[in-house]
Amino acid sequence: MLTQQQLMQAVQAAAAALEQGQLASAKAQSETVLAAAPGEPNASQIMALVLMREDNAQAAVTHLRNANQSMPDHPPVLNMLGVALGPTGNRAAARKEFVKVKGLAPDYLDARFNLAQLEIDENQFSQALTEYNDILAAQPLNAEALAGRAKASLLLHDIGDAIEDAEQGLKIDETNVSASLTLAEAKLRNGEAELGRQIALQVVARKDIAPSDRANAFGLAADAADRLGLYDEAFNNYTESNNAFAFLSRHVMSEPPSPYNPLTIRKLMDHLKDVAGDAPPPCADHQVAFLIGFPRSGTTLLEQVLAAHPQVTSHGERTALSDACGDLLLSEDGLNKLGHLNEVQAAYYRTTYWQEIAKLGPLPAKGDIYLDKMPVNTVFLPVIAKVFPTAKILFAVRDPRDVVLSCFQQRFTFNQAMYQLLSLGKAAKYYDQVMALGVKARELFELQICDLRYDDIVDDLEGQARQAIEFLGLEWDPQVLDYRDSIKSRAVVTPSAGQVVEPIYRRSLGKWKNYEAQLAPVLAQLAPWVSHWGYGDEN
Repeated sequence: MLTQQQLMQAVQAAAAALEQGQLASAKAQSETVLAAAPGEPNASQIMALVLMREDNAQAAVTHLRNANQSMPDHPPVLNMLGVALGPTGNRAAARKEFVKVKGLAPDYLDARFNLAQLEIDENQFSQALTEYNDILAAQPLNAEALAGRAKASLLLHDIGDAIEDAEQGLKIDETNVSASLTLAEAKLRNGEAELGRQIALQVVARKDIAPSDRANAFGLAADAADRLGLYDEAFNNYTESNNAFAFLSRHVMSEPPSPYNPLTIRKLMDHLKDVAGDAPPPCADHQVAFLIGFPRSGTTLLEQVLAAHPQVTSHGERTALSDACGDLLLSEDGLNKLGHLNEVQAAYYRTTYWQEIAKLGPLPAKGDIYLDKMPVNTVFLPVIAKVFPTAKILFAVRDPRDVVLSCFQQRFTFNQAMYQLLSLGKAAKYYDQVMALGVKARELFELQICDLRYDDIVDDLEGQARQAIEFLGLEWDPQVLDYRDSIKSRAVVTPSAGQVVEPIYRRSLGKWKNYEAQLAPVLAQLAPWVSHWGYGDEN
């Protein structure tokens, strides 16, 4: 039986070991304390931190709930519980804990910061801005809060406010990495590419920053160099950024295969003829249209234009279709079920899908359309044909060389699909795989598809918008041409977010020619698709 003094000594030893990065020692000391005093708050928090660094957030949650039972409503414990709940996917529960701390101890800023970051992660940028405003009302010179508010403003496309807050934060703390990165991006979006480049390169040169921050800084420096016409420098920096992100996110490819995993797509391709067959009869349901193709093919621009129509609702890139119907692609049993899907089974999957959509907001009214935009849902065309036989499909097309280059240049949220885009070779192979499946599915299944070419949209927005609106069965509404006026009311979180608020420009057409030498190893693989989609060197 440990004395109180011995317990405190063990807690202090665990804390010291954690600070020094000695996780095994911190864990052992915490276990000693918790064996003698189950739920001891300090040891529980240390144990939770160790477990989270071991990617075992669920176990961390268990320890923190025990700590909360021993010391109810203790703000540090509740805050840590909220932090631990986030990686488990239970963001609603995490928000509940942060809000609870906010009520119990308004001056406990860690929870306020965590709540603000959660709002950003949930694409609730206006709410995040409110949280940062509240923090700054209490602490006007808090550099971290200024940096956070700058980021929220940037996500809301308020470039001037973002620059002002980032610069103010750096005056208070010139080492604040978040403020520097936001300022670099804001300067670039404000047309000050050289200043953005200089700021990003200064961050790259630092030795005291997190690997993810350095990877982002390389990417921003590359964006600026690209805008300045420094293409060799840009490509080298994109490569540095992508190599770093490939290392940091390498774990995603060791996770169970998702519907978008190249292995899953290959298996589906092998069974595509077996899956084909008569679809269950259509039934009355909410109307849905799927906007697909491949990342960086103009889907974000199309979505924003169409979502400006009063009868179209969209929530950006969401995984509702994968969450509801993904099991149909993940196993032999699932593929067999898809091939013989009956009316009852199809209705079940539709209901599950609309339950997922209902979590995002109200379902479309009668006569209205829900626009489900997820470019790589091209791999779900067989599922769409069987589960949503009346669905309209908008297929975004762009020069494959521009698509692959643009994918390589982006900093996505990495999953098993986006991980493929971190090198030109893998990106070209993945494009080939997804397009091959898409084209074959279009041959085998009865699908209502409208192809929309990015270059045609750039050259004739109204004409292409009218074509899409007519295809969806809606009346023309000129509001779609004023889509930029309504973007702030819709969270745009893809890498295209900063571009869709600008007037439509032509600088992305044929951009691959600036990197022709770097693209040389993949041009042969893309050549059949360049021909298939009707592009040539003149483009």
